[in-house]
Amino acid sequence: MSSHKRPRVLFYDIETSLMPVAVFQLAHNDWIDPSSILEERYIICASWMWEGETEIHSVSTLDNPRRYKKNPHDDTHVVEMLHKVLSEADVLIGHNSDSFDKRYIDTRILIHGLSPLPPINSIDTYKVAKSKLLLASNKLDYIGKLLGVGKKMHTSHNLWLRVLQGDPEAVKEMVIYNKQDVVLLRKVFLKLRPYCANHINRELFGDIGCPRCGSQDVQSRGTHKAITRSYQRWQCQDCGGWFRTLKAENASTKYRVL
Repeated sequence: MSSHKRPRVLFYDIETSLMPVAVFQLAHNDWIDPSSILEERYIICASWMWEGETEIHSVSTLDNPRRYKKNPHDDTHVVEMLHKVLSEADVLIGHNSDSFDKRYIDTRILIHGLSPLPPINSIDTYKVAKSKLLLASNKLDYIGKLLGVGKKMHTSHNLWLRVLQGDPEAVKEMVIYNKQDVVLLRKVFLKLRPYCANHINRELFGDIGCPRCGSQDVQSRGTHKAITRSYQRWQCQDCGGWFRTLKAENASTKYRVL
């Protein structure tokens, strides 16, 4: 193993507030005019975990007491912290994060006048499940239960209402709920990792071996014949993923995931 640093892989999740709107009646409100929005929704809290570490970090609106006392819906501190943390990552891993979490973080970053995040590689476990498998549901809770690795914490719509009403205890409960999502996300990712495409070249960081997890415990498993070339086929004995190399090359160079 090279002395180069390992890639910084970040598991993350955010929880956003409800959006208060003004309507005349409950029925027939499939579309609400933007002028009826009383307040933009915001990021209540965020949690994250770095690959190779066990600590789950979090940030919430409560972490800046002065701002929370003045306006419990002020997510400036949360967004600033997320901007800092995500900027340090080489790869982001989330569930439905490409469609929601990352885009909403970018939205709040823009609203708060911060500079855009740098380009960061992403692995969305929702996309992996949807594109590679045929599950009855691609929700994180369902996948976790199906694969026997855990489930989301039970909560109710009332928790989001309490947060909106400025209840600090509700924010604390939301952080606990949010952290459990990150724990479950990591476990689901490890199960789905063999099906993930190669989102980063680990050789650039000194990892020689499996392109997905960096393990050197790989075994030759026959030949993969493409249209114009033959490849040596390999399987990682740690994560189970398959990859290939040109027949004339060593497994540690110019690999391609299968």
